[in-house]
Amino acid sequence: MDDKKEKKFKIFVNQDEHEIDTHTISYARVVDLYLGEGGAPSKEYLVKYSHGPLENPSGTLAPGHEVQVKDGMRFRVSGTGES
Repeated sequence: MDDKKEKKFKIFVNQDEHEIDTHTISYARVVDLYLGEGGAPSKEYLVKYSHGPLENPSGTLAPGHEVQVKDGMRFRVSGTGES
């Protein structure tokens, strides 16, 4: 563990604000944040992101993957219609 103060990042999941203290976020964590806000349960989700850092400014986050985050990054989670 560093003695440095951990940076907190403000992100948005379907317009709901969240604060995280990691430099990356996984597909599973984004979906957990979405479900915690009353998201609809589904087996499959499509997770798109925008306003990201230079390394990954926008795109789609697949299950089992993670992306670097920055303040103000936005995630959009939607069910694929599969149940």
